[in-house]
Amino acid sequence: MRRAGTRIHCGARVGSARGALRRGGLIFLLAVCAAAQLEGQCPDGTPAPCAARPPHPTTAPSPNSVAVLYLANLSRDTADAFLADGLTEEMIIRLGQVPRLDVKSRYEVERFRGQAAQDPAVLGRALRAAYLVTGSVQRAGDRVRLRYEVIRAATRARVGGDVIDRASSDLLTVESDIARQVATAITGQLLPEERAPLTRRITSDPRAYEEYLRGLGEMNRSLDEASLRSALAHFDRAIARDSSFAAAFAGKAKAWAILADGYAAPREGYGQARAAAEAALALDSSQAHAYAMLGFAVLALDLNPHEAERLGRRAVALDPRGDEPHFMLSWALEAERRIDESIEEGRRAWETDSLVLPNLLTYAWMLIFGHRLDSVAALLPRFRAVMPPGDADVLEGMVLAARGNLRGATHLLDWRYYGGLVAGSYVRALLARGDTVAAHATVDSMLAARTPGYYNPVALAKAYAALGDMDRGIEWLRRAFDERTVWLVWVRLDDELATLRADPRYAALDRQLKY
Repeated sequence: MRRAGTRIHCGARVGSARGALRRGGLIFLLAVCAAAQLEGQCPDGTPAPCAARPPHPTTAPSPNSVAVLYLANLSRDTADAFLADGLTEEMIIRLGQVPRLDVKSRYEVERFRGQAAQDPAVLGRALRAAYLVTGSVQRAGDRVRLRYEVIRAATRARVGGDVIDRASSDLLTVESDIARQVATAITGQLLPEERAPLTRRITSDPRAYEEYLRGLGEMNRSLDEASLRSALAHFDRAIARDSSFAAAFAGKAKAWAILADGYAAPREGYGQARAAAEAALALDSSQAHAYAMLGFAVLALDLNPHEAERLGRRAVALDPRGDEPHFMLSWALEAERRIDESIEEGRRAWETDSLVLPNLLTYAWMLIFGHRLDSVAALLPRFRAVMPPGDADVLEGMVLAARGNLRGATHLLDWRYYGGLVAGSYVRALLARGDTVAAHATVDSMLAARTPGYYNPVALAKAYAALGDMDRGIEWLRRAFDERTVWLVWVRLDDELATLRADPRYAALDRQLKY
């Protein structure tokens, strides 16, 4: 059997992601792939080797589109990389609050890390950006020097830039200062309502700000448990120094949401995520991603997709270009069985950043659960163009299984994949080819996986349903309700749970759902 789940193929470093794969929940999947570097890809995101491409895209970039390339870390201490990355990402967020600008996401620019010296015209075409922001950060003692340039990509003309020397304790406004100057260079003049979010301070404590940047760096560098716990420690230290630091609370919410269903039991993880997200929003009601993380917590803990939908729509209103708000809203709508709307939000999340694997998978899952099998099959070649083979194989296996071709799906599936995402289909496939012994052995392995870590009970419920063991299937489905895994959004839709839904004991569980 091909073990498609032995690597996280969305670009994560293999060493940091290997253990995570066997434990990952869906929020975990989102964050792993969002933080990962897309290695070994061509400029358009397709896997190497790169095919010949037309020298120009079919459509020109929008005139106010801008890509902020990751600042180079020129400090002697490589540990200062968090500063360069953190300042880059904060600038992207700041510029994204100017409606007139089309700001490329950090996921889009991540694959061009270290390539700022390339021809600006080539980078601009690859990124579909009219303007590029490049630069570097160098720390020496208690001083920091930051250089940046704003370049019109097509003409290679420098239209802005500066060299900024600051004390380390005076970095609080540097990214907002640069964002304001970049926006002015592109638009000509900022409106008062555009200037306000660019100049707003997120904290008044420089040490709290540095802890916050370190937390972001840990969370984006690696999604193993140690890195996530380290990120939480940095966010907590930032909050300890400044209890009004809304962005630090939002970062804490995201870290806990990643841990939930992955390294931490859902009740603990989503409970902590909810508390941190609510604290962030009490301090600053414009934190779009805090609304999205709160939506996932409400969906998991309260089984309430109506409130999750409200939170998701608020997140989308605050950040219509962000993929996480659309991702969250898609899940809420799916739980409400509003399949067409869920598929549309999944499509928007995918189109917001088509190189982020969870966006692609979410869209594909919505199509599968909505029985749009012809649609997802038609999209498979496009998905394969940007998906590494292992993940594309699993997706193809899901489609084959949904079509009833279980024998053909067997070699494409793996029970380990993302915490048991396709384990039910894999057990059904083994049974379809008559390998009952292997099917029972797989379920034993799934049970063993819960001992050292967390393995999703929904996966076990589906596996026992495939084996025809209704008693244990209902038992594990009851555990899923008790543990509050977010995977319960599928419980009324998943064909693999149909036999359990037909069991009279299921009705008592279904009444817990607030929809």
